[in-house]
Amino acid sequence: MENTVGSRFKKIRKILDMSQEELANFLNVTKQAISNIENSKSLPSISVMAKLAKEYNINLNYLIAEIGEIIIVKDKNYKSIRESLMEEVNKFLEARGV
Repeated sequence: MENTVGSRFKKIRKILDMSQEELANFLNVTKQAISNIENSKSLPSISVMAKLAKEYNINLNYLIAEIGEIIIVKDKNYKSIRESLMEEVNKFLEARGV
C-alpha cells in the first residue's frame, strides 16, 4: 500500500473496525466520500479529521504526515482501542479453552 493520507485513513478505519458505511454515518458523509479519501481521490476535510481526533484520539500528525503513533495516549491508565479489543478477544478465547 502506498504511503498516502488515504492509505493511513483506511488503516485507521480498519483499526476502529468500521466499514466504510459505518464510518461515513459517524462522520456524516457519504460512503463514496470515504472511498474517495481511501483511494486518494480526495482529502478528508478538517471537520472530518477533527471529529476522528476528538472521538477516537486519532493523532492528526500521523494521519497527515505519518508522524508519531496512530492513537494518542492521554495518560498511562488510558488504553488504546486496539489494546482493549485484544484483551476482550483473549478473554473470549481463554473462556473457550483456545
